[in-house]
Amino acid sequence: MTITEIDPENLRNYLNMRFSDRIHAQSKQVLQIRDELSKDNIKNIEDLDVLVKKYPPDEYLSKMEHETGSRLADVGVIRSLLVARKIDEINNIIDNWGPLPVKPETLIDTDPFVNIGGGIASYLMKSGDSIKIHTTNIGTLEISFDELGDRIGTGLPYLRRLVARLESFKEILFPMAESETQSFSKLK
Repeated sequence: MTITEIDPENLRNYLNMRFSDRIHAQSKQVLQIRDELSKDNIKNIEDLDVLVKKYPPDEYLSKMEHETGSRLADVGVIRSLLVARKIDEINNIIDNWGPLPVKPETLIDTDPFVNIGGGIASYLMKSGDSIKIHTTNIGTLEISFDELGDRIGTGLPYLRRLVARLESFKEILFPMAESETQSFSKLK
């Protein structure tokens, strides 16, 4: 198996071949998406192809492109697939927490993970038996590609901040379980 490192030329060739029916980005955008891929630990063309096959663009982009009436350029497709992958990562982390505590029924984190000027902030929240996002300018959204990716054009920096906030939100949600575990370990 040949491993093809992602460099600007290899990436441009891949994008031209894979997305021949789309607008092709300029060199600056190709360099930017290469950096985004690197931040998400995709360092070779083979890994990029795995991403494209795991998140078929027709499935993940058709609704968004239909609603907006526009078609993404090749690098926009890759960026959207990285968003889908990051949202799956977030949901996997939450799923690994196990069942959420019954009480409180609703809990909104007081510390925003995104706080943009003009009072636009995003908070993690527990709503019933699921974790959602409360965004002050949009309202409550599921953490899913449909709700999050399509509705607010979620960018990767936004999702990276969300991932960074998950652990501290878990500590807010599960304080009793952790304190009981600590008490138990002291008894041993």
